[in-house]
Amino acid sequence: MVKMNWFALISGVLMFATVISSKFSPWWRVQIGSDLITVNVDPFFTSFNVLGTISVIPLISALNIGAVALFIASGIALTVYAIKPAEKYSKHLLSFGWRRPLEVVFTFIAALASSLYVAPTVINMMAHSTVASTPIVPLIGSSIIQLSLSSFLNVSTKVTIPATATFTQSFFLGAAAAVLSILARIYHHIILGAKKKVEA
Repeated sequence: MVKMNWFALISGVLMFATVISSKFSPWWRVQIGSDLITVNVDPFFTSFNVLGTISVIPLISALNIGAVALFIASGIALTVYAIKPAEKYSKHLLSFGWRRPLEVVFTFIAALASSLYVAPTVINMMAHSTVASTPIVPLIGSSIIQLSLSSFLNVSTKVTIPATATFTQSFFLGAAAAVLSILARIYHHIILGAKKKVEA
C-alpha cells in the first residue's frame, strides 16, 4: 500500500491559500513617492494605483485569470493525488500538478526582473525629454528614482522620487508551494522505487 504523499497535500493546500492571500496582498509591491504611485504585481491580481485611482490592464487581467485557473487546477490535482496516490490516474495528476507552481513562480520572477529594465527604455522612448535610470526600481529594498528632464531651453533638471519595493507573504506562500511540489515528486519517485523493489 502506497502511503499518502504529505508533501503533495500541503503543496496543494498552499496553492489555494496563495490564491486567496494574493487577493488581499500582491506578490510584489512597489511604492513610488508618498502615495503617488503604487504598483501591485501578482500572477493572479495585478493593479496600478495612481494618485488614488486604481486601474488594471485588460490583457494582464486575462493572463491573471488564466494563472488562477492553472494554479487552482494544479492544487486540486496534487490534493487528489496525495489522498489516492495508488490509483492508476494518480501519476498523471502528479505530473500535471507538481510542475505548475514552478512555472508560475519562475515566470513571475523572470517577467518582473526583465520589466524593471524594460520600463526605463519605454519611458525614454515615449518622453524624449526624459531620461530614466535602469532598473527603474529595485527588485527589493529602497532606492531613489532619478529622472533627467530637458526643457525646450536646453535646461536640464533632475527629479528624484523615493521608491520602495518588497515581496509579500503571498509570494513566499507560492514559493513554498513550489518547493513542496518538488519534494512531492521526489517522494513519489522514492516510494514508487521502493515498492517496485519489494514486489520484485
